[in-house]
Amino acid sequence: MMALHSRAGSLFAGTAAVVGAFSALVFVACSSSSNDPGTTTGEGGAVDAEPLFRIVQKDLIVRCGGANGSCHVKGAVAPHWLGDPDPYLSAKKYPGIIPATRETGDSTILTQVAHTGPTLKAYPELFDYVASWITAEIGAPPLPNTGAFVVATGLNVVNLNTVASGLDGARITFLAGDGTNGTLSLTAMRIFAPQNANIKLDSPFFVKLPRDGKVKAEPSVNGFQGELTVPAGTSVDLYTGNMILTGWDSNGSLKISFKNIEITPGQGPSTACSALGLFNSKVIPAMQTQIDTTDDDQNDGGTFDGGVIGKGSCLGCHAKDVGTDPITPAISAMDLRVFATDPAAACAHARTQINFANKAMSLIILNPTGKANPNHPIKPLADNDPVIQGITEWVNAETP
Repeated sequence: MMALHSRAGSLFAGTAAVVGAFSALVFVACSSSSNDPGTTTGEGGAVDAEPLFRIVQKDLIVRCGGANGSCHVKGAVAPHWLGDPDPYLSAKKYPGIIPATRETGDSTILTQVAHTGPTLKAYPELFDYVASWITAEIGAPPLPNTGAFVVATGLNVVNLNTVASGLDGARITFLAGDGTNGTLSLTAMRIFAPQNANIKLDSPFFVKLPRDGKVKAEPSVNGFQGELTVPAGTSVDLYTGNMILTGWDSNGSLKISFKNIEITPGQGPSTACSALGLFNSKVIPAMQTQIDTTDDDQNDGGTFDGGVIGKGSCLGCHAKDVGTDPITPAISAMDLRVFATDPAAACAHARTQINFANKAMSLIILNPTGKANPNHPIKPLADNDPVIQGITEWVNAETP
């Protein structure tokens, strides 16, 4: 079993280097003081974080406390994170200052912009010292995470191969609302395991990364608790399958962090189609049928607006050969480019869109009927449309 408890980031390495240099400075400063805190190392030689904070405590109170301490010291007009009886304990316990992601750069006091008070970025030396203290408090590399990604209205595919080795082919998919009103809804969230590995997630959470402002990493608010196992070659709902993120910056980005990920060898079920004949005789003709195409849903949550712009077909998007750079969202979702030369491979790709637990809820049926992706660029088809009937006949014939 391979347990992936963390994945170090470049910022952690950079601030760790600062800690090394800064610790020497702290030792000298503390040793020459009548209030010598004793040591700058803890058990096993770990950096003792408290002395690092004590060096910057006065400057933080001056810069962030506000007039007569009315802001972050007394908490009269701002969050109370430098208060009595001990500013160190107050700062350490305040949510977000020591980031849940274990990434120093996600700390709320490092990402705070100028507000009624200043941003620490206006004081580079203080910023670096505070970053060193936060890194020492974390004391471990970052949690496994996807890295930042931009959220598109409609279907999103987040590959997990950047989280750790052994996750090639693993991905999380979801449908996203437009988020322009400050609330981002994520629905139909599913996670796919690699064909040759089982994965077990522990308590993933979404981290909001605004374009300019405080990072929000709140596992208890924007995450799921507990473990989720995905057998090799299968997909399951990502916990409840839904998430609503408030305070969303539509110009920002997301990342997903995991308390832990375990990968074990496995072998998924065959991906070959069991009803290839029906795929060739029903699905391919259905997907070659000319249907009304649209521009978008005008960001009103999926209601068709009647904006037909022309004719097209499913294969016109899902089999359009645009090369490998870039891959269109349609190709990423369902790659049918080899339907004419290798129909078995195309069928295997289409098969990933079947929900074998509830075939009526398969994306390959929901999307063309307008019941899933709000930005699917076709006029929704009726359930009894010949295109839908042809696809449904094949879906119902496929076996797990």
